[in-house]
Amino acid sequence: MFSAHRQKLSRQLPAGAAALLTANDILPTNADGVMPYFPNVNLYYLTGIAEEDAMLVLCPSHPDPALREVLFIKRVDQLFIKWVGRRVDKSAASEISGISTVFYTDEFWTIMKKILPLCSSIYLHTNEHARSENETQTREDRLLLTCKQLYPLHRYERLYPILARQRNAKTPEEIALLRKACDITEKGFRRVLQYMQPGKSGHQVAAEMIHEYMQHNTTWAYEPIVAYGDDTCILHYRANKSTGKSGDLVLIDAAAHYEYYNADNTRTIPVNGRYTPRQKEFYNAVLRVHKQLRQHVRAGILIKDLWKASNSLLIGELVGLGLCTTADIKANGEAYYLSKYCYHNVSHFLGLDVHDTGYYDEPMPAGAVITNEPGIYSEAEGIGVRIENNLLVTENGYEDLMENIPREAEEIEELMNR
Repeated sequence: MFSAHRQKLSRQLPAGAAALLTANDILPTNADGVMPYFPNVNLYYLTGIAEEDAMLVLCPSHPDPALREVLFIKRVDQLFIKWVGRRVDKSAASEISGISTVFYTDEFWTIMKKILPLCSSIYLHTNEHARSENETQTREDRLLLTCKQLYPLHRYERLYPILARQRNAKTPEEIALLRKACDITEKGFRRVLQYMQPGKSGHQVAAEMIHEYMQHNTTWAYEPIVAYGDDTCILHYRANKSTGKSGDLVLIDAAAHYEYYNADNTRTIPVNGRYTPRQKEFYNAVLRVHKQLRQHVRAGILIKDLWKASNSLLIGELVGLGLCTTADIKANGEAYYLSKYCYHNVSHFLGLDVHDTGYYDEPMPAGAVITNEPGIYSEAEGIGVRIENNLLVTENGYEDLMENIPREAEEIEELMNR
């Protein structure tokens, strides 16, 4: 899989080009602490190597075939192994990645003297994701600065658009990994349906799901959201400290990843196992939008088209719930009520990143994976409902990768009361 990804990228590079990719930094916390390491997913996508200090160079037109694909890994000694643990050696790195030429990262600039002087352009990756708000200088940033200092007369090009579009259309191997992540997510949610009752904190509920994920040698795709009562109206609620009461709804936005490929799932269930009539009205309204919207999904449409279709469907449900009237909408506009009760878009791309690469203004390719997550939130009533599944985009429609995760209100109640 990783070799195929590199070959596809290499075919898109012009003659005389070299592409350079680097791992993410290990980020500090306080004192001598560090955050859990998360790999640069572009480097992982092309090599399968998820360790710090790794680097990759692709130079498809280099006269020496051994220097057309070069992988760099961290050099470790016995003291490092005693304190921190083993890292992949050159043999294992070559086997994982399919790259025959492997050096240590401390040799990078020495090897570059054999590659970059023969190149006319250098492709580097920076984070151009539309939702990125990163203010921290990254290893990618430092690589760019050093390259320009050492090779100021080369032409520099953007790698992000090429990789973003390539990663957007998943291969069959990637889809298989996403299916696995969705299957593990289902197991975690079914476990919670049996566990949920009044008196459980958000942390306890999250722990049940994570426990199940870890039985399958993986963990969460993102920090779980477990929001009770009024907090269901907070989109990215993170505290998870509150305790559920009988009569509350609990919104659970949690999913597993598998081999760094992420699922993304949300369900809204009753803490005591029974929806109140009003809660069920909200739930079924969101469920209708959820079901109707996926009929719009197919290759060739813009993800923005789904946003527009969702807004039209949601407005009708807001009227049906009595949250506004057609006269209100005529007087104040749809945008006012969507902002008040439905304040997020219905879909984003999914893959190695939870909010994966891809362009909202371009037609979706077959193989893209997107979320379907309409929501309605009434702060005045303390009711927030979101239902989220993951859809594989096909030439003529979609495949719901979470079709087996309980979604109907009656099924959820039945499973909670067994």
